[in-house]
Amino acid sequence: MTTTIHTETSTSDIAAFKARLDRILALESTRRIIEDAEVTGAFPRSIIELLGREGIFAAKWQDPPVPALEHTLALAERFGRLGAGGVASGVTLHDSAIAMLRRFGRSARLREIADQAIAGKAVLCISATEAGAGSDMLGLSSTAIAEDGGFRLRGHKKMASPSPVADYIVLALRGVEEGHQSRDDLALFLAPTSQLRVGKAFDTVGARSISTAPVHFDTWVPADLMIARPGTGLAVLSWGLSQERFAVAAQIIGACHLALGVTVARMKRRKSFGVALFDHQALRLRIADLQARVDMMRLALNSLVADPAGLNVRSSAAAKVTAVRLGCEVMSECMHIFGSSGVLEMETPLGRWWRDVKMSRVGGGTDEMLWEIVAAGLEPDDANYDRLVHEWQPEDVV
Repeated sequence: MTTTIHTETSTSDIAAFKARLDRILALESTRRIIEDAEVTGAFPRSIIELLGREGIFAAKWQDPPVPALEHTLALAERFGRLGAGGVASGVTLHDSAIAMLRRFGRSARLREIADQAIAGKAVLCISATEAGAGSDMLGLSSTAIAEDGGFRLRGHKKMASPSPVADYIVLALRGVEEGHQSRDDLALFLAPTSQLRVGKAFDTVGARSISTAPVHFDTWVPADLMIARPGTGLAVLSWGLSQERFAVAAQIIGACHLALGVTVARMKRRKSFGVALFDHQALRLRIADLQARVDMMRLALNSLVADPAGLNVRSSAAAKVTAVRLGCEVMSECMHIFGSSGVLEMETPLGRWWRDVKMSRVGGGTDEMLWEIVAAGLEPDDANYDRLVHEWQPEDVV
């Protein structure tokens, strides 16, 4: 799939957007929302309401059906710097669902719901994962069958985030006819959570504040809640996942910025063997190496924004898997440098940050699945191979 995601925005617009976002996130009331979410392990609906009320989503979603990536980068990276991976991921999923509705929602009902989500009056989430299917989108068993002018949705989703507080869920289903089913019939529907049975939120290893829970359903929805008809769902979902993966990469870079800054402060304050930790070359250069790679990853994301070709399924997969694996290394090393304090949650948040980033290696596509997407675009250089490689042949013996 080569669909690109790229739009233009003025420097003044993005500067104003960043300034407004910085002001909102610096508020004591906003920080309290984030801190409470980390304590309770529940996604704060109020953060979506706040962003909607302050016009953050509206600034992203103006006339074009596709937002300027500068806004996505700014929003995701700043949320990453808050140190609450679950909340940041929930905001990303909400925004990615808006992306699909704005780009592919054809009915007045879908456009109305998208507007509600932009205003912060409706919370959205996306769910494809099923027990036994994982990242195998074509292995899904939940179905959508035509019935009475609409569709009967039946099945379950193992993980839907943040379903306990969401008003609508984008569901990836098999769009089938009675007695017929194929592997290329994926469809997408927007289902009201009021018509679904949302289970108890899982006690996850990390990113607890995203509120991940299973959902079960056997319900009827009107045809105007279909986002993508059978056979086109995978392409539409892949497009939405490109938005999500780009945002996750930016979110991780923001989280790394926070962790490295806190760690450098620790190294300059804490003494070992009579000198500051920062004066120990082995530690200082280790952090310098990580900072250099984080800086280069940030520049790579900015180049995706600036590249006229824009963002596509392959480049977003590459960005997400590279950033998240780097993030895991950054958090691990920072926690290590903090020593005993790094493993005590009563003293530092390093352990929680490490678990949050680790969760990102699964959500939005596992490393292996994303590498497969990248591998699908690899092309051989046969001309240079023939020119430079000379394999030994028996006739070469004189």
